[in-house]
Amino acid sequence: MNNNYELISDSEITESYKYYIVFNIKDKRYAINIKNVVEIINLPDIEISKNMPQNIIGIFDYNGLMIKAVDLTSLLGETPESFSVDDKLIVLISEGDFFAIHTKFVENIISFDSKFIQPVPYSLENSLVNSIFKSDSEFINIIDIANLNKIISEENAKISDFDYSALFPADDKSKKILSLRTQKNKLPNSGFAFPMNFNINNQYILFTLDDFNYYLDLKYVKEFVSLKRLNITKLPYTQDYIRGIINIRGDFLVVVDLKKFFNKDTNSDSNKLIIAESKDFNIAFIVDDIKYIKTLKNIQKTYSDKPISPYIYAEFTENNKISSIINFEKIINDEKLYINIS
Repeated sequence: MNNNYELISDSEITESYKYYIVFNIKDKRYAINIKNVVEIINLPDIEISKNMPQNIIGIFDYNGLMIKAVDLTSLLGETPESFSVDDKLIVLISEGDFFAIHTKFVENIISFDSKFIQPVPYSLENSLVNSIFKSDSEFINIIDIANLNKIISEENAKISDFDYSALFPADDKSKKILSLRTQKNKLPNSGFAFPMNFNINNQYILFTLDDFNYYLDLKYVKEFVSLKRLNITKLPYTQDYIRGIINIRGDFLVVVDLKKFFNKDTNSDSNKLIIAESKDFNIAFIVDDIKYIKTLKNIQKTYSDKPISPYIYAEFTENNKISSIINFEKIINDEKLYINIS
């Protein structure tokens, strides 16, 4: 079988909207610009030393790099809570430096309209919050990643007297899970290299349909929502892969069951929706599970004797499984989505 390869070109993210990871700390909402996010991973075992600077939980091996895990909770003036195996680390890059922040819950990925982003009404040296997103229904603090990096990189930082080891779960099952994650993080990703100078715009959402992995370019993703709090209005004269329409904050979106759209035999019983946007309209995709964000570099468009689905832009091997990158433009322009009322 002969293969020819063509590098996928970079695409610019629209300037009027900025993408952010939204997470919670002590019931307050915070956001980080997606351009700084490398990956979101499950909490691994972290190496803790008595000589760690203040607000640093410890260090861990991430693709061969020993990087800091930062306690953002204490930096924001809150008291840290006990950790669990369900906690997350958001791996970040700033000025070429890699580090990670701990959070118990990653809420969503949201595109903020820049006109609703305001500077904080006060100025404090070393402030971690430099702006806020404020609309009629939302108030979210935006973390200054450059300043955070500056704070945790101070050479004369005070040595911590807090025992972070006491926050980790002590039961044997949890300790085994954390240890296995640590070993996995040491392994290089098989689907792509982890270069020191990668383009941080090449970010994708990993989601699943049945037992298959799919990636969607983050520039198309507006947000994630759950169908549990939405009502679907059925549409006449439509195929079974069009589940109906929903109303989200005044916008009416067509809901597409991707399994049926891809001609898979199984039905979707998931409540997870990816809201994607094009130049002309927005659309909601039902998927089984939404995993995490990953930065993919030098992914190659593949042509072979066995044609790839027109809805798949590229395929690559990752952890001994085939992962596919969705061709969003092909889907959104497919006449199968046109509603025929004749």
